[in-house]
Amino acid sequence: MVPLRLGARASRMSLVQTAPLLARLALAGPTLLHPYSGAGGDRRTNRAALSEAGVFSDEIETALLDGDIDVAVHCLKDAPTHDTPGLTMAAYAARDDIRDCLVTRDGTGTLDTLPAGATVATASLRRAAAVRAYRPNLNVTRIRGPVDERLDTLHDPDIGVDALIVASCSMERLGFTHQIAQRIHPEIICPPLGAAIIAFQIREDDPQTREKLAGLHDPATAVEAQAERFVLRQMGGYCNAPLAGYCSTTHDTNGRPTYTVRARSLTPDGSAAADVRLTGQDAAATAAAVCRQLQCNRFPNLR
Repeated sequence: MVPLRLGARASRMSLVQTAPLLARLALAGPTLLHPYSGAGGDRRTNRAALSEAGVFSDEIETALLDGDIDVAVHCLKDAPTHDTPGLTMAAYAARDDIRDCLVTRDGTGTLDTLPAGATVATASLRRAAAVRAYRPNLNVTRIRGPVDERLDTLHDPDIGVDALIVASCSMERLGFTHQIAQRIHPEIICPPLGAAIIAFQIREDDPQTREKLAGLHDPATAVEAQAERFVLRQMGGYCNAPLAGYCSTTHDTNGRPTYTVRARSLTPDGSAAADVRLTGQDAAATAAAVCRQLQCNRFPNLR
């Protein structure tokens, strides 16, 4: 039997989150994982300065188009905002916790209890803007590198970081849940569109691979993912823009779903924000209505 070839970034985070999914696929047949070190761009690129989509995905997508792999594994929030011609997202794994979290040296405290003047580090413009808006008396600084390396800075006196803000799902996937001091409510720091979703990309003309991925696909997550990607495309967002949001699903007593789509745009300094939240029976239509309302606010970070 021909093995299913998956490509993923070579970072520790990527490999750890891919491993359990790879194991599930292996139950149905042989699989091979191809790590792409060049695509693990955290080591060579300052994420804080990124201003375009797909900077971490180009190498893996090229391998997929060239036929070197059959599946590209992405964190959806880091995937290109627009679908690459010839490629399509074939499956979405069930979503994890979308919240960001606070990490401190001793594992205690909250964003509210940090003393004025404390230094909080993050790799994200979105988080930085949200923290400045919520706690303008904190010192927010940028930090680069994979999550596990960012955690080390808390214990380096030469860097002088008092706390970090990272994704809760990253801490869980790395086995660092015990280091989380606070899971931050989305009303305080709105998560990135596509947060906590692992997506599987294939060539459009490869129905056999799509079928092999069916066991990993979560339809409910797919609906939310597609609504969020619509907002990203309409609002000109990308993985490290100060644009945030999510789609959440609830069900009535008859099991019928209702979708709430939220989108939040902030100026990079956190001094101004626009927040739109709508609920409807159709996720795509609700996302479109959210975009129309948000586009009435002409912040310079929206193109």
